[in-house]
Amino acid sequence: MKKLTFRELTIKSSLFPKVTSTKNISPCETFIGRENAFKAMEFGLSMNKDGYNIFVVGPSGTGRKSFAISLAKRFSKLKKKYYDLIYTIDLDEPYSAKAILLPPGEGKKLKEKLENVSEDIFKNIQQTFESEEYEEKKKELENEYEQKKEEILQELSKKAIRLGFIVKLTPTGIVYAPQLDGKPLTQEQFEKLPEEIKQTYEENVKKLEHLISGAIYQLRKIDSIYREKFNDLDRYATLFSIESSFEELKSQFRYSEKLIDYFEKLKDHIVKQSVKIKNFEEWKNYIKHILTINLLVDNSNRKSAPVIFENNPTYPNLFGKVEYISKSGVLYTDFSMIRSGSIHKANGGYLILNAEDLLKFPYVWDKLKKTLISKKLTIENIDIAYGLNPTITLKPEPVELDLKVIIFGTPNLYYLLYEYDEDFKKLFKVKVEFDWEMDTTKENIKQYYSFISSVVENNRLNPLDSKALRRVIWYSMRLSENREKLSMKMGEIASLIIEADYHSKLRNSNMITDKDILDAIKERENRVRLLMDKYDESLKKYEIMIETHGKVVGQINGLTVSHFGDFSFGMPVKITAKTYVGNSGIIDIQRESDLSGNIHSKAVLTLMGYLGSKYATEFPLSIGVSISFEQVYGMVEGDSASLAETVAIISAISNIPVKQSIAVTGSINQHGIVQPIGGAIEKIEGFYRLCKHRGLDGSHGVIIPEANVKNLVLKDEILNDIKNGLFNIWTVKTVDEAIELLMDKKAGKLNTKGKYPKGTVNYMVVERLKKIHEYIDGKKGRR
Repeated sequence: MKKLTFRELTIKSSLFPKVTSTKNISPCETFIGRENAFKAMEFGLSMNKDGYNIFVVGPSGTGRKSFAISLAKRFSKLKKKYYDLIYTIDLDEPYSAKAILLPPGEGKKLKEKLENVSEDIFKNIQQTFESEEYEEKKKELENEYEQKKEEILQELSKKAIRLGFIVKLTPTGIVYAPQLDGKPLTQEQFEKLPEEIKQTYEENVKKLEHLISGAIYQLRKIDSIYREKFNDLDRYATLFSIESSFEELKSQFRYSEKLIDYFEKLKDHIVKQSVKIKNFEEWKNYIKHILTINLLVDNSNRKSAPVIFENNPTYPNLFGKVEYISKSGVLYTDFSMIRSGSIHKANGGYLILNAEDLLKFPYVWDKLKKTLISKKLTIENIDIAYGLNPTITLKPEPVELDLKVIIFGTPNLYYLLYEYDEDFKKLFKVKVEFDWEMDTTKENIKQYYSFISSVVENNRLNPLDSKALRRVIWYSMRLSENREKLSMKMGEIASLIIEADYHSKLRNSNMITDKDILDAIKERENRVRLLMDKYDESLKKYEIMIETHGKVVGQINGLTVSHFGDFSFGMPVKITAKTYVGNSGIIDIQRESDLSGNIHSKAVLTLMGYLGSKYATEFPLSIGVSISFEQVYGMVEGDSASLAETVAIISAISNIPVKQSIAVTGSINQHGIVQPIGGAIEKIEGFYRLCKHRGLDGSHGVIIPEANVKNLVLKDEILNDIKNGLFNIWTVKTVDEAIELLMDKKAGKLNTKGKYPKGTVNYMVVERLKKIHEYIDGKKGRR
């Protein structure tokens, strides 16, 4: 047992580098305390083999995202193969769209060039079709066509006259009528003709109809021939108008075979379509549409490979989508309504994702795995991709994938994926572990100062003086709950400095001092401490009945910690033990009420083992013990109260009272060795607040495990009262040491005869248990 001194609870001055302020400290150029993470990350970023994607593992707030982005950007400067992505109309497949990858910036150039070319092409076509040369050629064809028709009709007319008929071409076809002396006969005149002449006419009608059929066939053939000649004229005129523009395009973008092929097909398609377009307005709209490209990824402003962090990885945000518009109640889409996702923008570089966000959205993780395995980027809406909608829709051509995916997440998520997803270990072979703390050495504190200096510089803050720098280190130790470790929750440290700067400027100061840091910490706590204040108020009003003076049998003050997400605080709790004659053993009221967690239940069984091995070596424990956390109505978990519970039970058995001015925390093993616990700072400060309110008199204090001394990073208020002898912290190694302090009696050690010395606590416990056992045995004998 040892009472800690003020000096033992303060941080050694020799640890701190001698500086006057952050003005004299160079900002850090890299992440501090991340040597192993750097090596793993560099390995993952350097590996170009399949499956070597990266998972950065670490708690939130340790700078995982910033670390991943920073290193990815550094490596992105070494990567040269990244592209613009365009989608164009597929002239072969109406329900498809062609994907073309171009060098960075060429997509934008192509888009601008095609916009200009489309205007030029339209003007050229309009000029050509309005030209005198085109009109002359068209007129020539029309005249030639009319002449051919006339020749056929004249030949038919001559033959018809010889047969006694007149023929005439009408809009409904060729009609004929009998004639005599070059004049058509009426029906009345025809009826008056001699029968032999009428018979001749009737015989000649069959010949005439045969001639008319032949003439109609010839006219149709002429129509077909000249229709094709007119179409040839239009096609030739169109080709003449556009060829130079397309040759210019092919010359400018000759590096891309796929683009050259696209231009050639585009030119042929325009030529073929020329026979269907009826007016210049239609020409204008058609050319504008067909010469449009959909520039999905534009890397024209990039000087290195893309590094994309997607903070909202929904299915369309990540993998793109095909949009639709409604026309007269019908959904319509085409290549111009294809939208890219982050994975397209990151292709050729790095995509960074938060694992927690990634797993929130349906189908996203599955689609990402399939994409990485196939190494193909396919844009398809989620309903189509997973068979939820069988409608025929646009199918954009897949794109080759060249991408390194970096995911960051908590250890729990990493191990969950590793354990239950077979694909995960194949696709994410590089694990980068992020430590949440680093050793408290002079060199590491120097690096920490450098980080603080970079926060000041990057955020244009007031500099920190030497005492403020030390206070930040003190706060970092509190975050890690260990004077031998510095917290790597750099986001929280940066926020503290920014808030301290606010307080310094309220004072119109140009320097952040120790007071500003403390004010920022206090204000942070004030914003979230409502529940703690309510609990403390109940303690002050004695609504929660905790004693801080006197001695009580079978009652001890234990210490617990409540966690509420953004704030944790210590809560003293009364633990009571009652004994009675019987063989029921220890009854844990919390466990019997289903208010005990597994770890706490294990701790109770452990202390049963300890008590049995210590006091029941010669006779069985013939006693019943009930133990309870008074006025605790929530779940009790953890083993840090097992020391206090043990002392309370020993007090109840021996009838020796326990000091109420001292609170106890610590777990024990079956040998009675006191083991370290968590939350030591909050527990001590929780009991201190209560004692401070009741009035400190030098008797108050806390017993903690010896192994927890390194975890004590206490507030100045407590340290000052310890220095002045008003509050105490004792460390113990064994249950017996705690007993002696709490009961003001020697615990007692077994002598060579296996007996405890008279008058000691252990002797009184054994004697009481022996009497109870003898009483029960005697009672059985009398029966």
